[in-house]
Amino acid sequence: MVPGTKLEIHKMKQNRYPVLIVGGGPVGLCLSMELSTRDVPHLLVNKRAETPRHPKGSTINSRTMEHLRRYGAGPAIRKTGLPENASCDSTYVSRITGYELGRIPMPTLKEKISNPGPWGETTLTPEPIHRSNQMYFEAVMKTHAESFGTADIRFGWELISFEDKGDHVEAVIKNLSNDKIETVVADYLAGCDGAQGLIRKQLGFKYSGRESTGDRFYDGSMASIYARSPEVKEVRNMADSWHYWTINPEGRTDFISLNGDDEFLLLSEVPHDLPFDQVDAEEIFRIAIGTTIDVEIISIQEWQAGLAMVTDHYQKGRVILAGDSVHLFTPSGGFGFNTGIDDAANIGWKLAAMIEGWGGAKLIESYEIERRPIGVRNTTTSGQYADKIGSLQFPDFVEEESARGKAARNALCQELASFKEEFASLGIVLGARYDGSPLIVSDGTPPPPDTPAKYIPSATPGGRMPHYWIEDKHSVFDLLGPWFNLVRVGPNAPSGSEFAQAAEVLGVPLNIIHVEADAAEEFYGAKLLLVRPDQHVAWRGDEMPENVTEIINLVIGG
Repeated sequence: MVPGTKLEIHKMKQNRYPVLIVGGGPVGLCLSMELSTRDVPHLLVNKRAETPRHPKGSTINSRTMEHLRRYGAGPAIRKTGLPENASCDSTYVSRITGYELGRIPMPTLKEKISNPGPWGETTLTPEPIHRSNQMYFEAVMKTHAESFGTADIRFGWELISFEDKGDHVEAVIKNLSNDKIETVVADYLAGCDGAQGLIRKQLGFKYSGRESTGDRFYDGSMASIYARSPEVKEVRNMADSWHYWTINPEGRTDFISLNGDDEFLLLSEVPHDLPFDQVDAEEIFRIAIGTTIDVEIISIQEWQAGLAMVTDHYQKGRVILAGDSVHLFTPSGGFGFNTGIDDAANIGWKLAAMIEGWGGAKLIESYEIERRPIGVRNTTTSGQYADKIGSLQFPDFVEEESARGKAARNALCQELASFKEEFASLGIVLGARYDGSPLIVSDGTPPPPDTPAKYIPSATPGGRMPHYWIEDKHSVFDLLGPWFNLVRVGPNAPSGSEFAQAAEVLGVPLNIIHVEADAAEEFYGAKLLLVRPDQHVAWRGDEMPENVTEIINLVIGG
């Protein structure tokens, strides 16, 4: 902490902070960075003393990487997980030493970055998807979040109680290393403490949606196994992949490469009648490989698959929830913590605006209005993917060296060809929209179709501002300031001075940029875009409107 910063001043006022964040996973840490980039002092407490040492989610999607780019954490995150030359294919196999049943080829990170056009994804975003596990990137996120002078981050501290007093929140926290108790006063409390967190339970918010049935793969009790074996690459019977699905009569396993070399995460079903402490991780590994090789089982944890649930509310008074506190996912699709980080990007600027004093009375309540439908949309899609994976049927003779075995494998190959949607979900990743939000000014144009697998760029107000390469090498996102931006598009765009004057009167920070290319005007469908701090388009037009002050007041929740 740097003496003389806003954080130092706030701490001197009886442990008072503008925002208290509870939970230091990816969502809490990204909310911390969101606030820090806007110069908002805050305290983050996390019950665990360290970041995880057991692997969890392995996909940082493009939208999350765009946020990390804004925070300045992108390059460090890219150094974690799969190396840039590692295979990113997803392959269905009987066993690692057995038959290849289907392959979804995907470019390596290096191929995406060096040749953006052919792959499609990097024409739509400056930040292609990155395969890195939470075990790796959370540590980097924590280090980066701690580098800001406005952040007081305390791991090994637990929230004991809280009370919303109407004009502030009072919370009691405890240092678990020495049992020291502190009382903290905050303007707002953000709960990023997960499904079993105190905050959601005290607020009485209930989950609803798809629960685990326990009657199929990826739908019930699962074993998460962290294993190390340098021999996998020596015995495999097919080209390398990031992700294998092993399918055979002895069991099914989701087999993920963590570092492109010798570390793996195995997700395997657990029989109903088997106590978890009797799960044989080495045997699961052997079944997936198809032969006995040396393996070190580093850790094993139980988890529940098949969930697709959302709480009835996201906020109450001065208390806001994000991430697993409001939505629960099965890993299929890789939407879980990524959806939570997008929650943080939405509420982060709104909290900052309230702290700065220019946010409107309806700004905070717009968070639930905008984000809960996205939670329902994303969990529903993830649940559909899990249903498809879990319902896959195959005969016991699928591995036979016989005519019927070959026919069964061919039939399975054809069915698996339709499974690629889970790994091509740019519609979910980049297509979140806030149509109908009280903070969005419609221009009457219809939004593009909302399809999980396909993202259709559109500057229709409500959606993320479509990415645009300037001179094929600079992202338009890098020109945007941290607050509101008026983007002048094309050579004949209005000056935007009326927006600047109205924003100054209302105390709203506004940056004006100019993208001069004729092609950009055609791409965005307008000469002016008012872009929110979370990069969503709030208003669009070709001419300067007469009600500029009214528009700005509306988009800040006035």
